[in-house]
Amino acid sequence: MTRKQQIIIAISAPTAVILLFVFRDFIMSLAPILGECTFHKITGLWCPGCGNTRCVNAMLHGHFLLAVRNNISLPFIAVVLFGFYIELIFGIFGKNVKILTRKAWIWWTVLVLFGVYFIARNFIPAIAPI
Repeated sequence: MTRKQQIIIAISAPTAVILLFVFRDFIMSLAPILGECTFHKITGLWCPGCGNTRCVNAMLHGHFLLAVRNNISLPFIAVVLFGFYIELIFGIFGKNVKILTRKAWIWWTVLVLFGVYFIARNFIPAIAPI
């Protein structure tokens, strides 16, 4: 990636976050278009995507613990993207800093833990979406 592309991303990412925050009420007004989860409606079980809309709403309003409670995947992805963003900023200034691990076994472990979480939240009410 060229330095120019890095700078464009470095400027665009916070701009996008600010726009999401400014237009959060409009964005959440579009949520009813999504409808109910068909899988949950038919089976009564939570699918991996259940709680994402509530999670986004909570994150856009600054309620991060509630966001994690509704679905941990989006806050996790936000943290990972923020880590990559910090690495990008350091890279622009010539520093090769790695905040996130590049070891495949760690990422596979994270994926397995997410799989366990998505199954367990169907049986443990304390981690089910609210």
